[in-house]
Amino acid sequence: MNLSALQEARPRRFIVNTVSIFAGETFARLATSVMALVIARRFGPVALGEYGYAVAIGSVLLVIPDLGLHLFAMRELAANPQQLRRIFWGVHWLKIALAVLVIVFTLFFGAWGIADDGRRVFFYILASRGLLQTFSQATMAVFKAFERTQFVAAQQLASSVIALAWAAAALWLDAGPAVVVSGLAAGQAAEMLLGWRILGARFAPGSPLKPDRKALIAILAGAVPIGFTALLAALNLRVDILVLSLYVPDHALGQFQAAAWFLIATFLMASLAMAVVFPKLSRLLERRSLRGRVYVFSLLKNSLLATAAGSVAVWAAAPVVVRLLFGDDLAPAAGILRILAPALPLVFTNTVLFYVFLAARRRAVCAGALTTGVAVGAVLCFALAPRYGAAGCAVADVVRELVTSGVYLCFLVKENYLRLPARALLKAVTPSVREWRLLMDDRI
Repeated sequence: MNLSALQEARPRRFIVNTVSIFAGETFARLATSVMALVIARRFGPVALGEYGYAVAIGSVLLVIPDLGLHLFAMRELAANPQQLRRIFWGVHWLKIALAVLVIVFTLFFGAWGIADDGRRVFFYILASRGLLQTFSQATMAVFKAFERTQFVAAQQLASSVIALAWAAAALWLDAGPAVVVSGLAAGQAAEMLLGWRILGARFAPGSPLKPDRKALIAILAGAVPIGFTALLAALNLRVDILVLSLYVPDHALGQFQAAAWFLIATFLMASLAMAVVFPKLSRLLERRSLRGRVYVFSLLKNSLLATAAGSVAVWAAAPVVVRLLFGDDLAPAAGILRILAPALPLVFTNTVLFYVFLAARRRAVCAGALTTGVAVGAVLCFALAPRYGAAGCAVADVVRELVTSGVYLCFLVKENYLRLPARALLKAVTPSVREWRLLMDDRI
C-alpha cells in the first residue's frame, strides 16, 4: 500500500473504530438498562431492589477475573502483534484460575451471605453472566488491539438482541423476574461464542500453550495495577447500594436504584466520550505542552457547563422523568434523584479527570482519588443509612464525588495543568473561541 493510500485508510479506520466503540457500548448497556426498566414496570420496586443489589455485587465481582488483563493485552498486542499466541493464552490461564475463585466465592456467598431468596437468584444469574462476559472481553481485547472494533460491535449487538428477545418472550409467557433476567446470561453466552468464532477465523491465535510461570508472573505484574484501579472505580459507583442493602427493605432499595441509575448513565456517557479522545489526549500530555494544558482545560470547562445544565434540568423534571421511565410505583424516587442531581456534573468531571491522569501516566493519582472517594462514601453511607435510609446514601454520594473532585483538583494544581482553582472556576463559565477550536482540532 502506498503512502497516500495509508493516509486515506487511517482516517477511515479511525471513523470505523469510533462508531464501533460507541455503537458497541450502546448495545452492551442497552440490555442491562432496559432490563432494569422492565423489572421496575412489570414487577415493581421490590424486584428492582433485588435486581439492583445483584447488579452491584456482580459488577464488582467481574473485576476479579478481569484484573486489568484486557487493557494489558490491548497495550502489548498493539505494540507487538506477533505475541498474540503467547499473550492470549497466558491471559486465559490466569482468567481460568481467577474464575474458579469467583465461582467458589459465589457459591459460598450466595448460600450463607444472602438471606433473601430473590436477591440470591438474581445474584447467581448475574454472576454467571459476569463469568461469560470476562472470557468474551478477552476476545474483544484482541479486536481492539488490532483496531477491528467492528467485531466488538457485532458481538455486543448479538448479545443485546438475544437478551431483549428472551425478555420479550418471557414476558409474553408471563414468566417470573428470574426467567426474564436470565436473558442477560443467554445473550452473554452468544456474545462469547461469536467472539471465539471470529477470533479463530480472522486472527488464528493457535492451539493453547502450556502455562509458563515466568510469563504469567510478568503478565500479572503489568495487569494488577490496572485491575486495582478498575476495582476501585467499580466500588466507587456501587458502594452506596451495597451499604444501603444492609439497612432497608427491597422496595426502598429499588427506589434508590431508580435514582442512582442517572449516576451510572452519566458515568457511561463520560466514559464513551473519553474513549474517543483518549488517544489524542495521551499524545498531548506526553509532550507536557501548553497545547495539552489548554486541551485539558477545555474538556473540563465544557463538560462542566453541559452537565451542570443537565443537572438543573434533571432536578426540575425529576417527578416527571421518574414516572415516565420507571412507572408510578417508583415515584418516591424523585425526591432521592433531586438530592443526587448535584452529583451528576461531578461524576462526569471526575470521569474526565480519571482519563486525564491515566493519559498522563499518573495511575497513582487515579488510585488515590478513587480510594479516598470509596472510603468517604462508605463511611458516610454507614453513618447516614441507618437513620436516613436512601436519602442519607444520596447525600453520601454527593459528598463522595465532591471530595474526589477536590483530590483531582489538588493534583491538577500541583501538576501545573491549572494555575489556581479560582481561575479555573472563573474561566469555566467563559469558554474562549480559541480553546473551542483547539478542542475540536483533530489534526493532532
